[in-house]
Amino acid sequence: MGKKKLSRKKLGKKRLGKKKYFSISTKNLRVNTILNFNIYLQHKDSTVLFRKRNNPFSEEALSRLIEHKIDSLLISEEDRGEYEKYSFSVKDDSCSHLTNEGFAPPIFDKSKNVEKYYKTYFNFFPIGRETLIPGSNVNFNVYEKKGIDVELYFGPEKQNRTTDIVPDDIQKSDLPLVIRNTDIPLYKEYLQDIANEYLKLSDIPEELKCSIVQENSKLIVKEILEGPLDAEKVKKSTKVVESLVDTVFYVENKFYNLLKITSDDHYAYTHALNVCAISIGLGMAIKLEKTPDIMELGLGALLHDIGKSMISPYIVNKPGRLTKEEFLIMQTHIVEGKRLLEKGNGKTQQNVFYPITQHHERLSGNGYPLKLIGEQIHLFGRITSIADFYDNLTTARPYKKAYTPYEALELMSENKENFDQNLLIVFIKMIGLQTLN
Repeated sequence: MGKKKLSRKKLGKKRLGKKKYFSISTKNLRVNTILNFNIYLQHKDSTVLFRKRNNPFSEEALSRLIEHKIDSLLISEEDRGEYEKYSFSVKDDSCSHLTNEGFAPPIFDKSKNVEKYYKTYFNFFPIGRETLIPGSNVNFNVYEKKGIDVELYFGPEKQNRTTDIVPDDIQKSDLPLVIRNTDIPLYKEYLQDIANEYLKLSDIPEELKCSIVQENSKLIVKEILEGPLDAEKVKKSTKVVESLVDTVFYVENKFYNLLKITSDDHYAYTHALNVCAISIGLGMAIKLEKTPDIMELGLGALLHDIGKSMISPYIVNKPGRLTKEEFLIMQTHIVEGKRLLEKGNGKTQQNVFYPITQHHERLSGNGYPLKLIGEQIHLFGRITSIADFYDNLTTARPYKKAYTPYEALELMSENKENFDQNLLIVFIKMIGLQTLN
């Protein structure tokens, strides 16, 4: 008799109402995996549906559980079979299709691969294809990034054929391109030459103009985010925002051309630029004034994650799920960002601070650090929270695939209690129009 009771306790079975449930640890679910079963929370003597089947277990969902110190969930006994299939899948390293479903690649179970990932991540800089003009000469090496590996594509060190010339088929490959950080000065010179040659033309393609702007902006933002913030860097940030705003106006609000920079991997500087561009686009869509509103919104959005420069890059860029301790450390980037901006430039307008301090707040009160509710969150905070959430979903990570715009918008709609409904409707229409063009 005792054995039977012990066995049931091990299974974690609970009878609540007419249904039977069994409990699992949150550690058994991988972020951004699709769950083919409902998951519930226990509330007194009843259950509350937390996540519907056929939806991803998002980083947002995990954050909410951690914040409320919930480390176990309930699954209906009817879904045990689906859960066992899921559990087997995430543990089965031989399932090559798992990456397409957004599961964390098993290669990061090996410490040598994690070390290799960091080495590649910290020593190479992502560049766009659009600014590499076929037939033009380069004096730096260009590599193709294949997972955590890089392979020399063309450049002076390539031994076969004339390889300091950009290939004619440069635009055909889908693999992301990178250069060594040590070659960044040479890449800057190349961009300047391209700009001098093409920007003086009256019929320059929109895509090329946007690419030149975003590549130069990316280089500047990388510099801004990698060292102490001071008045000079705030001034440089303002110049970047002015350039992005002018470019969006130049291409008749087709700001989506500015969002191609992070489709391959996540970097702090590319994320900052995307959040800035999205925020500017949404600000324009709701008819904010260019000066000072959109300029202040854009500057705050560009610097929204500046506080992460004070956190270990091994935590910020970890290729997998953060521990509870690491997540708490990550949350400090809000306070650190505010402190850095105050210290770097005490004359900064108050509106610039809202994207920094409120981009993780949620209208439902489930955000952080202050758990603000509804109208307690400034308009700029509400705009930047949408931009930040959307870009995080649609950007690939080493451990998950990028969501399509449709998938991201669908997930945001399901979490609509967290976002300003009027802004979300405008944003969905705006992204829909941009992706169709």
